[in-house]
Amino acid sequence: MNLVRAAAEESEPPHNFSPSRALEAVGERWSLLIMREAVFRGVTRFAEFERRIGVERDILAARLDGFVGAGLMTLHGATPRSEAEYLLTRNGRNLEPVIVALSTWADGWAVVAPVPAVVRLVPDAQETISAVTPAPVIEISLLGAFDLRVGGRSVDTLAVGSQRLLAFLALHDRSVARIAMAGAMWPDASDERAGISLRSALSRLDPATRDAILSASPGLSLAEAVGVDLRDGQALARRLLQTGAPVSDADLSPAAVALLSLELLPDWYDDWVVAEAEDWRQLRMSALEAQAALLARAGRLADAAGAARAAMKVEPLRESAHASLIRVHLAGGNQSEALRVYDRYRTLLRSLLDLEPSPHITALVASIRKQ
Repeated sequence: MNLVRAAAEESEPPHNFSPSRALEAVGERWSLLIMREAVFRGVTRFAEFERRIGVERDILAARLDGFVGAGLMTLHGATPRSEAEYLLTRNGRNLEPVIVALSTWADGWAVVAPVPAVVRLVPDAQETISAVTPAPVIEISLLGAFDLRVGGRSVDTLAVGSQRLLAFLALHDRSVARIAMAGAMWPDASDERAGISLRSALSRLDPATRDAILSASPGLSLAEAVGVDLRDGQALARRLLQTGAPVSDADLSPAAVALLSLELLPDWYDDWVVAEAEDWRQLRMSALEAQAALLARAGRLADAAGAARAAMKVEPLRESAHASLIRVHLAGGNQSEALRVYDRYRTLLRSLLDLEPSPHITALVASIRKQ
């Protein structure tokens, strides 16, 4: 392959290249996308261009033939069309700075337009009326595992790079400058190469998911209508921890306990994920303990014990989580259960850290010990 590529670069006829013709060939939307795939990702086959860009075959064929005519590519194996290879010439590869500049300029001015409402006819017993229904809801899940849902349906074909892009934006509730985002997501790459990787990830987004991203000159962010389960969990945790804040029945429901029990992207090890995951871990442990106390106060002891055990699973050595469960058992008159929780925690603490429980938690079971 390298020999063929080198031959393509060395054997181009000098009369075949014209700067004005080359600029005309790349100065169009589909042409720019095709050239970006060829220059930055090394795509050569017709079928691969078609799959990555999602362009009609006749448009793709016309643009590639234009590149060949302009001396930017050479064609190898024209039949069948899907197996044809289009190799960049030296002049084609020299277009890289131009493609970078055009992509940066286009990204800086691109703004995702809002999705229009859909007019739906609602049948009625007497008459037919028109009602405006919102566009399909876009939801991003970061807790437990990454998931993207459009209109309630999971998008299973989303590329890993696009998942990382959406996850990064979902972890930030404000616009992020492109250079900062690229540097954080590709820390080992140069600034230029990181920027190319970011633009490539943006260009490969599924058409149905592009509405999730708002692109403007200040940077990138999620559209306001996009729902993120982490943000819901953070808001729930802050309500539970705020003294005197009103707490609804939904905040104390099993679903709320389950939401706080989920880890943030547990199988992701990027630095920008690990830091956020630790912040979420600390927040949800405190929220689960507060939830257990509120449930116990409401007399829902079984649910309170579930919230306390969920906090213990997050960090088995966290004393306040064990104390929460002990208080729940004592509120229900289950002294033996309270003592069992304390003894298990004391054994675990001794075996792993060679420490004794603090006087605070020991005082909870002191009266039982005397009996």
